Amino acid sequence: MNSKTNELSDLIQATVKKFISASAAVIEIESSPLHLGFQAVDLSRYQVLIEDEGTRRSVSLITKMASRTERRVLHRLFSQAANVPFSHTIDMNSEHRALLCIQNVDENTDYQNLNLELLQKKEVAALAYIHQSNLGYKEQLSWLPAATREHAEEMLNTRWSPSWEKAKQNEQFVEAFGAYIPEVEAIAVHAAAELEVILNGESLHTLIHNDLNPGNVLVHNNDDVFFIDWEEARYGSLYLDVPLRLELDQAREYLELLSSYGVELPSAKFESQYKIAFHGMEPGSVDR
Repeated sequence: MNSKTNELSDLIQATVKKFISASAAVIEIESSPLHLGFQAVDLSRYQVLIEDEGTRRSVSLITKMASRTERRVLHRLFSQAANVPFSHTIDMNSEHRALLCIQNVDENTDYQNLNLELLQKKEVAALAYIHQSNLGYKEQLSWLPAATREHAEEMLNTRWSPSWEKAKQNEQFVEAFGAYIPEVEAIAVHAAAELEVILNGESLHTLIHNDLNPGNVLVHNNDDVFFIDWEEARYGSLYLDVPLRLELDQAREYLELLSSYGVELPSAKFESQYKIAFHGMEPGSVDR
């Protein structure tokens, strides 16, 4: 084996012993490449055959060359019992990307047989728990990049704008929505500025995922919701996460959960800033 293969094998074995069974031995490792995520680097899935006290079974793990932000965020959140996959790395602190072994959280999920109402409630609860657990920890989370206006503008320019320009080349899209294109583009020009009041509200700054698209919210064992891919995590306003996944009614449930943790926010102000954040981050959207 070369050094990279040895490193991978050692990392997988250490992950199995740490999170699955201390007495398990890895018998065989089979890999298949994955091509998921906006910034995924060397992302692979492994079927790992283990033997534990005379019984053999297969478990699924994922490896990636992860940023320091993702490595540290996953470690912190898992230690807080948040809904994230377990993960293991031999390099937690260096600034360059390093190999990370991660739980494949939806390996046993049947996406055709889900209680969506229950899962939506669990997602609301999971997000509220993560936000309140890290609210106000600016110094402790000083290693996290900050969600600033410059970052918001960059996200609009690198994520939303290319997709929007591509959509405008689609004849069916233009036929259906062409009348709204000037209005949407006018809103987009001012989106980052409208977010400024939220971005500057430090009392509601916490650890945020910052990229809660559907591909980063997975169902675990058919009955729970886990958040994955923390590459874009920031220290910033919780409003930068909430509108990406929660309809207004769900956001109200989220607010009630924050209150149960002792985080009191006036409902009228919360809803007002939710709407500002929603329109600021998704300039092409209509009222919910």
